[in-house]
Amino acid sequence: MRITPIVFSMKGCPHCDNLKTQLKESNIMFTEIDVDEPKNEILYESFSKKVNSDFLPAVVIGKKAFLPDRTFKTIDDGVKMIKEYLQVLSDRENH
Repeated sequence: MRITPIVFSMKGCPHCDNLKTQLKESNIMFTEIDVDEPKNEILYESFSKKVNSDFLPAVVIGKKAFLPDRTFKTIDDGVKMIKEYLQVLSDRENH
């Protein structure tokens, strides 16, 4: 069972665009949730309260959240951590 990362982002956010570009270049499929779309407001509000952060881009993989200025300092670091976590999950799945 493959877990797909969920990326909370917003249009016009250069950090969000950078993260999504790097994930795509790394062949990491993800589901994007644009926090500015009305249909996503309640979902994002619930998420941001749960993790006590409204910084973007935020990534959720299963029950683990990757948050800017908390989990990672730069987008490059965030992408690296996401790749490593996905590899750990894949290794667990294959053993």
